[in-house]
Amino acid sequence: MRVKTFEAGSMQDALDVVKKDMGEEAFILSTRTRRRPAATGTGEESIIEVTAAVDEAQAGLPPAAATTPALTYGLRAPQTALPARASRQVPPPAPPAPPMDLQPLRRELLEIKGAVAALKDNDQRNGSILKELDQMKALLSRIQRQGMPPAQLHLPSSLLELYGDLVANDVEPVIALRLCEHAQRALTDQEGDSATGAVNAERARLFLRRVIADFIPVAPPIQVEPGKMRVAALVGPTGVGKTTTVAKLAAYAQLHLKQKVALLTLDTYRMGAVDQLQQYAQILQVPLHVALTVEDMRGALRFYQDRALVLIDTPGHSPKDTETLNQLRGLLEELPDVETHLVLSATTKPRDLTEIAARYEPLHPTRLLFTKLDETSTYGPILSTLVRVKRPLSYLGTGQEVPDALELATSRRVADLILPATAKDVE
Repeated sequence: MRVKTFEAGSMQDALDVVKKDMGEEAFILSTRTRRRPAATGTGEESIIEVTAAVDEAQAGLPPAAATTPALTYGLRAPQTALPARASRQVPPPAPPAPPMDLQPLRRELLEIKGAVAALKDNDQRNGSILKELDQMKALLSRIQRQGMPPAQLHLPSSLLELYGDLVANDVEPVIALRLCEHAQRALTDQEGDSATGAVNAERARLFLRRVIADFIPVAPPIQVEPGKMRVAALVGPTGVGKTTTVAKLAAYAQLHLKQKVALLTLDTYRMGAVDQLQQYAQILQVPLHVALTVEDMRGALRFYQDRALVLIDTPGHSPKDTETLNQLRGLLEELPDVETHLVLSATTKPRDLTEIAARYEPLHPTRLLFTKLDETSTYGPILSTLVRVKRPLSYLGTGQEVPDALELATSRRVADLILPATAKDVE
């Protein structure tokens, strides 16, 4: 099987390139959107990156002969009983069943194998990242008890300056130190003892950006597929933008992925919460159900079995409101295979982010989603929260526009926020 990655300005262009290069038998393993320096030399542009595969052993085979409808699979239809007077006659033999076309099954098997391999690679990368975050968290706890060591004084001057940049971006000092130490080791491995001296500032910045990107675990987008209902719930404190984010996710799935979507809200506490989501539902022409009890929620999910994606908006409240959190946990535990995103605001203080994440741990969030990136100038708390919570990032909210102000989180994007690229890095 041949695997190849293509880049294009749009999904349609990417699919055309895949078809031209690998043929009709090619199938898509994964897609993602990333940013790169613009061709004009100024700013950045978004591109679509598509990874495709083809089974070269099967790609050259001629098309299979036409077969009977798939529902029959070559089986004979049941014979009706003969009349009594004709019971001794031997009926003519049934025509032989046409051979089953196994080509679609082979293709589907290859797609499954490719998808499993891609997920395995992603899991291995995230596992390594989470192990490193465990070590960093232990070091952070020890330093909080014992005080900050003067280890940063042993960094080369170029990395020491970058350490200051990270701290100025609200990265916790111990995390900034650990990142700089990793960058120093990477420089030493590549350049030898010269890295311990006066390291070129631009080269040190490039290595540190790579180290930061390697420390960011990211999650794939919400997986939707026809014929299978995916349930995703957004939880988090009040005022972080859960309802708007639900609308953004619904709009993207409805307009760009062409998938059937339904909205379900459990938020009956906040004045106007249902009205706000109802307005979005009317604009997108998707159904909205308000659930007050577990029975309401179960009934809604049964009714929306034909929907590829059901998005659940939950009430926002103080993380210290244990009673309401327990009620919400009881509702979410009734959901089959729910994908829970803990929504946090990038404007929240680092210490408060840690406390909020700990309070919401009983809800078992599987992903972190940061909003309001457009309302802050420092992004270090995002990295600090990842170290403490050890959950991959799913999406980043960058404004109020629906659906444009929501992007899939990538390690490169977060590294750009933590340590912005210079003009020479872009070239």
